[in-house]
Amino acid sequence: MKTRDPARVRRRRPCFGAVGLVVVSGLLQLQCNEGRDAKSAKDAVTHRDTRITHEDCPIDSRSAEKIDANGDGKNEVSIVRDGSREVCRAVDLNFDGKIDSWVYNDSAGQIRRREIDYDRDGRVDEISIYRGGILVEKQRATTLANKLDTWQFYQAGSLARTERDSDGDEVVDQWWEWPKPGCPLIHSDVDGDGRPDPGATVDYCKETGYVPPDRQAQKAPSSPSFEPPGALPTELETKEQGAGEGAAPAPTDKPSKTAPPKAEPPKPKGEKGKP
Repeated sequence: MKTRDPARVRRRRPCFGAVGLVVVSGLLQLQCNEGRDAKSAKDAVTHRDTRITHEDCPIDSRSAEKIDANGDGKNEVSIVRDGSREVCRAVDLNFDGKIDSWVYNDSAGQIRRREIDYDRDGRVDEISIYRGGILVEKQRATTLANKLDTWQFYQAGSLARTERDSDGDEVVDQWWEWPKPGCPLIHSDVDGDGRPDPGATVDYCKETGYVPPDRQAQKAPSSPSFEPPGALPTELETKEQGAGEGAAPAPTDKPSKTAPPKAEPPKPKGEKGKP
């Protein structure tokens, strides 16, 4: 029967220990890397594409419907259809010959995208994205640099948060959130690392004293009155006012038929010397 040399067995034990140490070290290193990756992902710098991309709407095709809205001989509305479904339309809102609004519909006929030119320079300033006909995002160019700088995100059709690139370097440096409608909290990156900095948050309503209106408590506006101030009552109103009990009769220019009361004759004076 063959026996093992105890010395050789003892020499193998450090080998297994070294392998175990390498495995444990590798696991610890992997966990550390995962922790750093999770932290860096959480604090990642937000890059945004600032290009303004216009989606094509073939309004020059022969099948496009043309509408002259004001009868000046020029087409202010152009509609492109796929069968009976409207795919997109272009509208010249101010009749200056330039398209101000582009609207795109999905396969269900609901709006999915809108592009608007606000400053009448023929270039898109705002792109709105819809899902199921509900607004979910706006991409805006608020300066004259002809590129996007503001991204607004909506929940259930209401503005929830905003990201801004205030210096045009394609990196977000402002974060707006609305814990209460009309009162945003504005977080800013002041040291240029692309992340919000502690102590750089502004509570807009607290700092400015602005109190947003309670829209639900507002009453519906009443219809305007077209009666000029100080207007005289009409003949009908005068008759209605004099129809009540005890009301004085309305004045009239016709002579009254009632005879005036007769004057009583003077009493004769008594004879002289008699009482």
